[in-house]
Amino acid sequence: MAPPDPYFSHWADHAATRTIAANADAEVITVAAGITPSGVVHVGNFREIITVDLVARALRAQGKKVRFIYSWDDFDVFRKVPVGMPQQDMLAANLRKSIADVPDPYGELDSYASHNIAALEHSIEPLGIDCEFIRQSRRYRAGDYAEGIRQALQHSAQIKAILDQYRREPLPADWLPIAGFDPETGRDDLKFSWDPNEDEGWIVHYSVASTGRVGKIDLREGGDVKLLWRVDWPMRWAQERVMFEPGGKDHSSEGGSYDTAKQIVDQVYGGSAPQYVAYDFVSIKGMGGKISSSKGNVVTVADCLRIYEPKLLRWLFASTRPNTEFAISFDLDVLKIYEDYDRAVALAHEPEEGGRKDKKRAVARRTLELADPAGVRVEPGTTPPFQPSFRPLSMILQIYDGDIDRARAHYEDSGELRSDEERALFDARARCVWNWIDDFAPAEFCYRIREQPVVRELEDAPKQALARLVAALEQAAKPLREADLVPHMKGLFEGLELGPKEFFPLIYDLLIDREKGPKLTTLVTVMGAERALPLLAASL
Repeated sequence: MAPPDPYFSHWADHAATRTIAANADAEVITVAAGITPSGVVHVGNFREIITVDLVARALRAQGKKVRFIYSWDDFDVFRKVPVGMPQQDMLAANLRKSIADVPDPYGELDSYASHNIAALEHSIEPLGIDCEFIRQSRRYRAGDYAEGIRQALQHSAQIKAILDQYRREPLPADWLPIAGFDPETGRDDLKFSWDPNEDEGWIVHYSVASTGRVGKIDLREGGDVKLLWRVDWPMRWAQERVMFEPGGKDHSSEGGSYDTAKQIVDQVYGGSAPQYVAYDFVSIKGMGGKISSSKGNVVTVADCLRIYEPKLLRWLFASTRPNTEFAISFDLDVLKIYEDYDRAVALAHEPEEGGRKDKKRAVARRTLELADPAGVRVEPGTTPPFQPSFRPLSMILQIYDGDIDRARAHYEDSGELRSDEERALFDARARCVWNWIDDFAPAEFCYRIREQPVVRELEDAPKQALARLVAALEQAAKPLREADLVPHMKGLFEGLELGPKEFFPLIYDLLIDREKGPKLTTLVTVMGAERALPLLAASL
């Protein structure tokens, strides 16, 4: 057996290696993720799907065929109306029904579940995630899990014993591992009974708790009966032959759902648990605590993609071990995150030198490859396509009042943007930067060029310095260049009892209605003399 390629050193590669070793004869490796769409599917939920996607990519890199399934558990009970949803009364009237049967409060799709599902599926399109979506309500109602339900019923006592190991109070003696919805009201107020000898165990009887009405279901015909979550999970492991699936830390404790599912899949279904990675929660900086769709404090993948480029959003997850909690930031930390990402890109492109730093370069390259929606591998010693840094780009965009075309032309004129690829990258970053300025940047970070000049009464020294600046701009070559302006700035104060500390706040005030701002020579140069002169000369 060939030794492992040291390049595949990412945590996703290690998970892939374990999965391959545990399923040596498998022609196709099945990996799985899933979520209940009981509310807005937020970026915390996204951690599961991106974790599986990274491992799926690592498996493919090791030559394996991969089936990636994502289950929408839309046959779960609608238990709580999320804060902030429209039509609260309508939603409240549909509590205790299957999520798949609750009307869409937005009136756009066939159900509440479909609305939440469509939002997530659409939002991940730019991220390059290739998976097969499964609606569990449809699988159950089609009878696809009939045999799995019957096996669970046949082993009810065994399953009860497994679950009772971790309960303070044992389950009732007549407990069955199923739940379901009344065919007439759609609600889950049913009590079940089952006789293993009736039609070979395919028939389940129910009574409606609120009315006493009775009925029966033939499992082979599907319908409105399903397995309870702790049994449903291992049943699907066996049915789909799942070989890797992660879970949140709330599922990963002793006696948690993964712990009991391992025993159930073995003892009831004769299968084995998939390789597993526990992942921690994702929080939103400044929000505090776990993201909760029921509380209304949600940030979606689409929200994140307004601020973070797709590759950078993937990089945030790829560069953090799953069992590490981290926060998505929308404050000034956004600047640092972009700077960290740009440093990682620069490091990945450096040539190898045979020293210690080569390992860091290889880690950066592998992480960026996994983060790239298209999976492009960075070659050592190559030059990355140009992308302006977040902070200076934010300044340029504000000078141009958010006009991306003019900002792009500025970088083209400077010779920094040279190819169509770089222009596309520029536009993507510029949109994110401007969205951040518009929605999240603190007031002290933001400014706008004055549309009309203001007149300030000036004493002699600042008036002389201002006159010198105006003269320099009037005489400067067109287009104005920062390198030509810098020497003039140094001579503004000759013979005057005045310095930059006292004078520059006046210039910022005349230009942007602020006492300070971006580097003054850059601000004036990007504005251009034609735009700056009327604002400055009005006070002479």
